[in-house]
Amino acid sequence: MMQTNTKSFNSPLLKIAWREVHRIGERKTLYSLTIFLPIILFILLALIYIKGVVRDLPVIVFDADNSEISRMLVRGLDATSSMHVYKYTNSMDEIKHEFMNGNAQGAFYIPKGMEADLKTGKKSTVMLFKNTSNLIVGNLIYKDGMTLVKTISAGILLKKFKTAGMNDAKAMTFVNPIRLETHPMYNPNYNYVSYLLPGLIGALLQMIIMVAGVLVISSEFTHNTFGELLELSKNNVLTILVGKSIPHLAIHLATLLGVMGIIFPLFSIEINGSISETILISVLFIFAAFFPAMLISSFFHEQLFATEMALFVNTPAFIFSGFTFPLWSMPVAQNVFTQIIPFTHFLTAFLKIYQMKAPLRYASSEITILSTFFVLSFIFTLVVLKYQMNKFYKKEIKEEGVTI
Repeated sequence: MMQTNTKSFNSPLLKIAWREVHRIGERKTLYSLTIFLPIILFILLALIYIKGVVRDLPVIVFDADNSEISRMLVRGLDATSSMHVYKYTNSMDEIKHEFMNGNAQGAFYIPKGMEADLKTGKKSTVMLFKNTSNLIVGNLIYKDGMTLVKTISAGILLKKFKTAGMNDAKAMTFVNPIRLETHPMYNPNYNYVSYLLPGLIGALLQMIIMVAGVLVISSEFTHNTFGELLELSKNNVLTILVGKSIPHLAIHLATLLGVMGIIFPLFSIEINGSISETILISVLFIFAAFFPAMLISSFFHEQLFATEMALFVNTPAFIFSGFTFPLWSMPVAQNVFTQIIPFTHFLTAFLKIYQMKAPLRYASSEITILSTFFVLSFIFTLVVLKYQMNKFYKKEIKEEGVTI
């Protein structure tokens, strides 16, 4: 049936490419993995982080002072975008109970006599309990809580100095002798859609490309069709590699353009840098992920084992990429392992261009490494295919000799 479908093509390359299109269409696992799964996964991920910023974290307040200043502090907590005061309590045990039930993410204890202490010039301590089992939640509550407490403290001092007859300028000098002016760069709104989603999509894209890629040639051995492939290619391994690659690369490129052209705008993910350069580095990443998978596919005959090899490389890719924990803080062995994962180098280059608006030259080292992945795996795949071809014909000759 395959040979009939390819008769209209004179070129062996086109015959193999057309044959591969039919093979993709005939294999539910393959077309589901390369066409439908990426779209479904990327949309689901985007929906998870659609809010972008964590808001209205539930917090409890234990106001033992019940004064004007303590009530002002509570109103300030409830007015922040990150927190919502959902409950008042008079018991530390109840705070602990709410945390354990998962109802509270933070709690503030305002001590009795706080206002009186502040009016007499004494220090007072507001206790903050935060759920640091989730670092994002814990840090956000701490940041906004600390900002609010410092603001109110500065206001109290400012009022005190002005009451003593000090002018505004001099009073502000005493209240805030050293100023820190912050300039958040590249993601000023701390938006998780802009920060986390592109990285997750890249990691999943690599996994999909490599898991699908390891099936491309190994399936020929599994289904005993390698001889047919050699016949169509006229024993040209370059024709086999390029012909079988074209349909898969076309699908992955279409997926990439669909993600950037449809999913990114749909969920307001803005590409800050050059769109053309972002696409260019992403295309290089697809080649750098696909051809190592082809190398694995041509080397191992068993599809299951080839798939396990791809999963072994890809499963820790996101964790080892430096996205959640910096590479320079990892042990040497783990840091070395990260270097054999294309996603590690792609992510660094992608963030430079996509988020930091850096010119392409700033990603030259990552581009060189990704190109090396592509070129070396392409060459080694040709070598392995040549070996497999010779091995196949030796086996054929041996079997014919036995038959005779």
